[in-house]
Amino acid sequence: MILYNIIIGVSAGIISIILAIFIIRTYFLTKIKATIIFFVLFCLTGANTFTFAFLTFVSPYSESLALGMYVFIILTAFFSPIFICIFFDYIELGQLRTNTTYFFGILIGAFFSVLCFSNQIPDLLGLVYSIEFSSWMVNLDNYLRMLIMIFGVIVIYRLIKGFISIQRVTTNKNAKFQFKIINFGIIFGLVGLFFSSALGVILSTESLILGSFLRASYPLFIAVGLLIIFIGFKLNPYSIYLISQKVFEIIVFNIDGLTIFNQKFQLSTSKHATLITGAIFGVSSMIQHALGIESVPRSLKFKDRIILFEFKDTIGFALISDRNSRILRNGLRNFADLFMKTYKNDLKNWNGQLKPFKNASEFIKISFPFLSN
Repeated sequence: MILYNIIIGVSAGIISIILAIFIIRTYFLTKIKATIIFFVLFCLTGANTFTFAFLTFVSPYSESLALGMYVFIILTAFFSPIFICIFFDYIELGQLRTNTTYFFGILIGAFFSVLCFSNQIPDLLGLVYSIEFSSWMVNLDNYLRMLIMIFGVIVIYRLIKGFISIQRVTTNKNAKFQFKIINFGIIFGLVGLFFSSALGVILSTESLILGSFLRASYPLFIAVGLLIIFIGFKLNPYSIYLISQKVFEIIVFNIDGLTIFNQKFQLSTSKHATLITGAIFGVSSMIQHALGIESVPRSLKFKDRIILFEFKDTIGFALISDRNSRILRNGLRNFADLFMKTYKNDLKNWNGQLKPFKNASEFIKISFPFLSN
């Protein structure tokens, strides 16, 4: 039993930390904040399973150390679903609900702080050293089990709500499939955790060995769940922006406000691109006139739209989205560079024909990989 705990716990911990390293590398490449949420989630899981494995080395005379390690295991088990809820908040809203998140975290943290420094903990965590298994074992009080069950219901509700929201707002089939995989990974880990823990407790009354093996198997379910989440995430890390941020259209125009190329990414009520560029030039000219400046705008912001600009010589590039972000601005700059490099000669002798620029859609796949269907 000792060897089983060590192998399962350490293996799950190593998998979690390796995946966390890959996740943080993705953050440095993409600067997508949601990857940090995944990173913390994977680190918490690794800390949980490593602690579970090393608990087998605690001496039978070190009850305080064993108790502290079990409290840490429960803490990390609680905070992991919180970060799952935070992730879906970010996906659904495009930002974190700071007040709710802090309140949620402080409430759970305060509860366990009181629990740790009160004299009720021996009653809530029935800790015994099993000579048969040569390891410390814990039996949770019904009060703590009920709290975990209520917390689990909240997390499952948030998962279902987030999944429905993604399916409703996303038109990209690849992104929908990707988040189905991520959801499946989360559900697999949570259901596996519940199944192994609950069934292990039930069967312990009939067969202590079988029940203990089941209870000790939860890191295996969690590790497989994290691996599935990672696979789903790596299919396209940029898809988080596709869910949390709407991109409507990209337009290329010249100094006279004539449209050279445009492409829509989703259905919208916006008018023809020529009318849009005409309006852009009108507003831009009035602002320049009023301020007495000649510099071109970097963006025009409205209540539910923002137009990002990039200018190369006499050619302008506009991206219409619902929010500004570094990844969109970098993508627009990259698209502009590729467009100018490829069509430099065509632009010099342009006679109003749009046919020479029809292949510019290929640059969108390179510059905005998260927009591809």
